[in-house]
Amino acid sequence: MTVTIRGGKILGDISYELARLEQLTLDIDRLAGGTFPDPDVIAAAPLLDRWASSIRPAQCLVGECRDHPRLNGPLIVTTDLWIMAPDLGWCRALGRYYRLGKPRYGEAFL
Repeated sequence: MTVTIRGGKILGDISYELARLEQLTLDIDRLAGGTFPDPDVIAAAPLLDRWASSIRPAQCLVGECRDHPRLNGPLIVTTDLWIMAPDLGWCRALGRYYRLGKPRYGEAFL
């Protein structure tokens, strides 16, 4: 989910997103320490039957980038977009902050 900042107001449920990310971080940290989920937690989890691996698009930005430490242009695609603050001239993707220049198509983000 992308949190948008417009007119000095945060649009979206930033507390919910933060709680989800904190829980994911805790779960990954436990796995990194060699602790697997409790069997009761797995037993209470929803059942996903007839499952298959898939992909889905995530919101990101595409643009001409300068001063990126790893990527060279002319065009790049950011990692998943988390915070968008066009009025303030910045955004936060999963990997880093970006300064925002001019949008490609006028009002590029609603």
